[in-house]
Amino acid sequence: MIGVSRSATNRRYSTELKVAAVVDYQDNGMSRQEVLHKYNIRSNSQLTDWVIRYNSGKLLAPKGAGKRVRKMGRKVSYDEKIKIVQWALDHGSNYQAAAKEFDVSYNRVYDWVRKYQATSDWGILKDHRGKKPRPKGDNLTREEQLEEENRQLKAKIRRLEVEQVFAKKLREIRNRGVDNSQNTKRFRR
Repeated sequence: MIGVSRSATNRRYSTELKVAAVVDYQDNGMSRQEVLHKYNIRSNSQLTDWVIRYNSGKLLAPKGAGKRVRKMGRKVSYDEKIKIVQWALDHGSNYQAAAKEFDVSYNRVYDWVRKYQATSDWGILKDHRGKKPRPKGDNLTREEQLEEENRQLKAKIRRLEVEQVFAKKLREIRNRGVDNSQNTKRFRR
């Protein structure tokens, strides 16, 4: 049963062997079976794949050469976005060149330029995610000052309630080992 058993690993063939096998098959007039036997190739489909890749010019190139690896985008500040959009517009909306020049993706450049062109407003490029900073001090109206004071008082009340519950729980934990209720005075505040 040696001929029926399968190998545990895939066999790897060098590029030179692949090219030699294809050349023997196409140019030297060898049959498929002769090429498979001469180069110890396991499958007829492998040879067929190599012939197709050789004829299209892809056999000599590494197999993954055409693939692009997506990398994580870097953070781009608002001022840099403006600079990128201006550069792209100055160069005839050449998004690809702008992407390479500033090391950002084509899609990001395209989106920023389109957003700016639609509104003619640089503010559209700002990132509005996250919490908005609260205005402080003199910039507040009377109503905003009262709302801020109300928010702070509610936070203080909540903090005091939590402290009270914590102190009660702490007393309860300390008193667990005490047998007589008369002895609890030493643990009270």
